[in-house]
Amino acid sequence: MMPAMPRRLTKADFIAIASPSAPALAALLLHDLPPAARLSATAGVAALACVGVWYLGIRRRLSAHAQSQAEAGSLLTEAAQLTETELVPDHTFRQSREALSPRLRLLRLELARRRAAFDSADSVMLATDASGQVVLANRAAREFFGGRTGDLSGRPAEDLFTHARIQAMIAGALRGERHEGQIRLPGTGGRQRVYQVHAVPMPAGGTAAGGGSLVMMRDVTELAMALQLKTDFVANASHELRTPLSSIKAALETLTDGAWNDPTMRERLSRMAISNVERLEDLVRDLLDLSRLESADTGEPAPTLEDDVDLNALAGSLAESIAPLAKERAVTISVEVDPSLTRLRTDRKLLEAILRNLIDNAVKFAYERTTVRVRCEPLPEGPSSRAGRRGVRLRVIDRGIGIPIGHQQRIFERFYQVDAARSGDGRQRGTGLGLAIVKYAVKALGGTIAVESVWKSGTTMTVDLPGCAQPPDAAHA
Repeated sequence: MMPAMPRRLTKADFIAIASPSAPALAALLLHDLPPAARLSATAGVAALACVGVWYLGIRRRLSAHAQSQAEAGSLLTEAAQLTETELVPDHTFRQSREALSPRLRLLRLELARRRAAFDSADSVMLATDASGQVVLANRAAREFFGGRTGDLSGRPAEDLFTHARIQAMIAGALRGERHEGQIRLPGTGGRQRVYQVHAVPMPAGGTAAGGGSLVMMRDVTELAMALQLKTDFVANASHELRTPLSSIKAALETLTDGAWNDPTMRERLSRMAISNVERLEDLVRDLLDLSRLESADTGEPAPTLEDDVDLNALAGSLAESIAPLAKERAVTISVEVDPSLTRLRTDRKLLEAILRNLIDNAVKFAYERTTVRVRCEPLPEGPSSRAGRRGVRLRVIDRGIGIPIGHQQRIFERFYQVDAARSGDGRQRGTGLGLAIVKYAVKALGGTIAVESVWKSGTTMTVDLPGCAQPPDAAHA
């Protein structure tokens, strides 16, 4: 009988060999075999068991990997099958972003506008934090401090403002207090500038203190000077009016007390009263002229009347009206008018005010037995020409006491007098308004005025008036 052919082991055989019941089954199968065969069979069964265990380990790993891949694929499939509306977090973010974008653009635009307004302010503006360090500065502040300190951010305010009062105002603002006041600070060229300073707290957390401060400085030098000039004007006008009134009162009281019966005293006191009345008339006239010119002053040439003016006749009549004073002081008035300037087209009253005050001043302060020269000549053709009309230059030249160089910039102020010697005695003393009137009259005609003077040698006043000289053909038409 042919022995049975051994069959090939299958997967089920390996599983059976590696199963927990395999040792017991092997023992039953090998029980009836001879010892030598049993030993060989036992070794074969053990080897088969090891192979089965190895096979099962690999099978479990492969199964676990396949399961994980299947789960991942399932998740990807589910994610791919989700609609856009089911992706709630991403969709909500996109919607919020789209909804906020217009608002963000508006906020950026508003911030840019406020920053531009902050920077365009002419006043110096600084913002500090609670510790007093600068956190924000506008363009004016950067220009005010930039030349000396560079970048302002992060710098202590007390390092920028060395004035003790400003430092105290900032400290008060950091405590929640509001401070303001006018402070004088050195400016360019050593001149003092006046600033209106405000230091206010910036609230933080609903309280005034603890949030920093805002410092604002506005240059009010011109306003302060105007207020000072107004105060000085009232004081000077009151003094100028009081002086002749007191003289008139004293003369009348003396006459009523018995001096009327003394012909010499009566004539002397009467002349004194008449002289002071004339002075009052001049003062009132000059005040009215100055008020009219100042009220029309807007920084540009004011609307004026255009009259046909015979310059020779005008200068001659003014010299004749001042002749009595010139005769008293043995001063001669010489008028020289260029032949091409026989007629002018300008405001007669303003031109008359200019010439009258300049000639009057020259006669009062010229040395005795000298000549005051009035010269009128055409300006070269150029920017001063208008509508075919050339400009005119008027010069009033005297040989007299002159004006010290330190006073020359102030002689056009109202009631300004250089000193007692310059003012002269009662007969020579003017109202103190003549050159102020000249300045405004020249400005109203669109012209310029300049002074050249040497102390104790003489003075030359030069007035340039544009476009008022008519061409010779038009003048004779």
